[in-house]
Amino acid sequence: MWSDYLQNLRGAEVWRAARYANPRAGMTVEALTDRECKQANTSLEKEEMLRHESFPPNDGDQYYELPPAGSAHTRVTEQAVERALFSQLVKKAPGSDKLSFGAIRLLWIWDKERMVRLTRAAIRTGRHPVVWKRASGMVIHKPGEDIYTKLKADRSISLISCMGKVVENVASKLLSQEAERRGLLSDGQYGSRKGRSSIDAVAIMVDRAHAAWTNGQITGVLLMDIKAAFPSMAKGTLVNLMKVRQMDGDLIRWTESFLSERMAEMIIEGNAMERHPVEAGVPQGSPGSPILFVIYTSGLI
Repeated sequence: MWSDYLQNLRGAEVWRAARYANPRAGMTVEALTDRECKQANTSLEKEEMLRHESFPPNDGDQYYELPPAGSAHTRVTEQAVERALFSQLVKKAPGSDKLSFGAIRLLWIWDKERMVRLTRAAIRTGRHPVVWKRASGMVIHKPGEDIYTKLKADRSISLISCMGKVVENVASKLLSQEAERRGLLSDGQYGSRKGRSSIDAVAIMVDRAHAAWTNGQITGVLLMDIKAAFPSMAKGTLVNLMKVRQMDGDLIRWTESFLSERMAEMIIEGNAMERHPVEAGVPQGSPGSPILFVIYTSGLI
């Protein structure tokens, strides 16, 4: 019946049907099968399976001690906070506090000094408040998959506090500047760097391909997908690496707090499930996650 209806659509009916043809929040999640052929049928079983995929447990980590405070907080300026806030899309979904970027921009107009003090204090004290570390994992289907009964056909989008994202954005810029200043990143590293974005990497790749074709050569590109890269990061390993690289104490302490005491709840079929602690990794969609992952893997490159 649905196929017949779609084939006979006319005019505005096309747009009316589009609402139901695209994945939406609250959609039904089919019975899932993981890589070990274990099946999940009930909402609780699906939640556990998806949670372990999106927020895997910590398989062992290094012991660490925090360094003394540093001076990175002195580089938090009004311009830096303003750029962090207005670089975010207003339509981005807020976290569990429902405080959107649109509302935060109104707060900026009313009392920008308070927001600057809040951001600077978070970096100075090395503390990312717990209320900013509560994530909601919205489960959606990956587009174009043939079978949606396999676990890998779904992915989880972390909805986190917008105000926390503003502070993360400022911290990520400071981390990037610190990494550049100390020469921690390879010349081949693109992304999370000023003037060296992922778009620049693609442009260089295309230019080299055209140069090779001009000389009658065949060009190949090898793409590697690191499985569960962000969720598998180990906090202690990252903290110790940052200490060995002599990064600013403020940034190390803030990073440790950012990765500690995190909580996540999965949203299955429109229902928010029980909240659980997250032991490892950095959240997908977080402004601070890419540069932390770059620092974490800098030794490999």
